[in-house]
Amino acid sequence: MNSITPFPPIEFDHGDTSLRGLRVADSHDVDESPQQTAPFFGECRLQRLRRDDVFHGTLDCVPMGPVSFNRTRWGARVALQPVSEALQGYYLISLPTRGVAQVRQGDELHQLVAQSPGVFSPVRTFSMEVHEGYDQLLIRVDSSLIADAWQGLTGRPLIAPLIFETSLPARPQLSQAWRGIVALAGMASALPSAGKARQFAQASLADALASLLLTQHAHNQQSTLDAGASCMASSRIVRQAEEFMLRRLRAHVSVNDLCIECGVSRRTLFAAFQSCHGAGPMTWLRERRMEAVRGALQKPSRGGIRVADIALEYGFAHVGDFAGAYRRQFGEAPSQTLRRGRAYA
Repeated sequence: MNSITPFPPIEFDHGDTSLRGLRVADSHDVDESPQQTAPFFGECRLQRLRRDDVFHGTLDCVPMGPVSFNRTRWGARVALQPVSEALQGYYLISLPTRGVAQVRQGDELHQLVAQSPGVFSPVRTFSMEVHEGYDQLLIRVDSSLIADAWQGLTGRPLIAPLIFETSLPARPQLSQAWRGIVALAGMASALPSAGKARQFAQASLADALASLLLTQHAHNQQSTLDAGASCMASSRIVRQAEEFMLRRLRAHVSVNDLCIECGVSRRTLFAAFQSCHGAGPMTWLRERRMEAVRGALQKPSRGGIRVADIALEYGFAHVGDFAGAYRRQFGEAPSQTLRRGRAYA
């Protein structure tokens, strides 16, 4: 985002939220107006479509670090197209409040009206026709913020352009979430611009906005994100099951116990363990119990203790089977471990 030259402060409303910012563009000249907005959105071509319309282009801006909240109006019916034909280094979220605008991307035509917002992504070319009386809140989001948020969600860098579907889904909960984002911006805009409180609020707002976009709006890398979410869900299930089993190394634990503890089906439980460990939960538990037995044999705390006694404590009822499994896992017989432990006792 380019630095903003000081202008007189201005306050404008979006729904029930009041935002405090700066008027950075104000012109009745259709040729001058794009020059004023170019530092904020890049160069564009602007054409008045009806001669009798009274043109008045304004841009009010609330800068929030990697995000800015902007109110744009033209007053007349105009056609707009970026000179580069695509956005350069940023995304735009349009939240219309009044009037109608149409956006063309290739063969697709999208209509923007109140309660029907849209997202414009870098790389994709577009042109826009704005009807007279159109009023919108335009949220500018640096591409670097989306890339950082993506890496935070997936653990991997974003290596291909991320492109959102232009039309946002009309869901009440989603509309409420965007109103919440704007409300946060309104509260942050009332804080001193150079203060630490403003910086903290801006960072929190940016994180919330990027997360909302990536997780609630369809995009061309949705499958990768869904796979990452599935992996995180599996990790949570496995961690919860492991903690449960470790607390009960000496007690009976069944697969049903684990399913009840984790609130999942047997199929989901086994799939999670296979994904994380390449083995089922009972195999994992058996290995942990073997390790506990080995620790007890290495440091015998009771005189005259036998291998069978310790094996039984951890649920190994068949000593012969236990001894064979122990040798396969640790490369020696349990009796050898016990003798060495007694030697150092």
